[in-house]
Amino acid sequence: MAVINELSFIIVSWNSSQTLRGSIESCLSTIQKYYPNTGKIVVYDNASVDNCPQILDEFSRKYPKNFIGIKGQENLGFAKGNNRAVEASPSKMYVLVNPDVTFKPEVITQLATTLNAAKDIAIVCPQLVYLDRSVQPSIRRFPTFTYLFLKQLLGETLQSILHPFDYYYSQMPHPQKVVEINWAIGAFMMISGEYIAKHGLFDERFFLYFEDVSLCLDAWQNGYRVLFQPEASALHLYQRTSTSSLFNYLRVVHIVSALKFFAKYNHYQKRWKLIIWLLNINSKIKNYLQLLTAILPQRLRKKDYIC
Repeated sequence: MAVINELSFIIVSWNSSQTLRGSIESCLSTIQKYYPNTGKIVVYDNASVDNCPQILDEFSRKYPKNFIGIKGQENLGFAKGNNRAVEASPSKMYVLVNPDVTFKPEVITQLATTLNAAKDIAIVCPQLVYLDRSVQPSIRRFPTFTYLFLKQLLGETLQSILHPFDYYYSQMPHPQKVVEINWAIGAFMMISGEYIAKHGLFDERFFLYFEDVSLCLDAWQNGYRVLFQPEASALHLYQRTSTSSLFNYLRVVHIVSALKFFAKYNHYQKRWKLIIWLLNINSKIKNYLQLLTAILPQRLRKKDYIC
């Protein structure tokens, strides 16, 4: 019979050696203080080419009782990496930790108290702060197709004028106590092990981005709640790499993940079907034009020959 841990920290790394050690040490401090015999840290490395594998070896050697390091042979992406790590450590509670997040042990006890307050709570998220201690807008509303389309096409300033949407709960006073939210970014969140056992963690169709949005929406649709605990906070060395320039690889990945998200849920199906129809029409037109390009020269040559 598999041993069920009280708590497991889950970290997915990819070329994260500059910050990974700090995240692991935050998790280790918490385990040593509150869960010395029932806590685990699982780091799944997505085939990093920096020093991440060596860091895994180091902690595995020093803390064999509490640390599990898994070296992936290829980059599986964020969703699959987390799922593989969760499989390695059955637990009553899981804490997903980005390799650029650090926190104090007391944060975990605050989150655990909130998570265990009711059976229908699936996810609890703390407040995230930047290096200068300003609050990161990490709690958000489920996006609409129009909002994301205009934001990607025109930029956030024009989008806010043409289609106002309170994506970041900016019109709501900052919560002073636990509140229900649509979703929060997956950089740092505590999740019920019972929920994961029943419904799984991340949808592996998402390589990167929107897996956390989908996780929270699934939780709500499955009859559970997602909560924000503002009294608990963690430091997040956040970089908006997907939006740092108009054209980059991560921006493309972000857009593709957004389209997968809208394709997944019935609420968005009509608009998504329209997009699929337009893409199919576009494809058919291209094929027709290619066919004409191939046939017309042959017919013209035959006509010239007959004449």
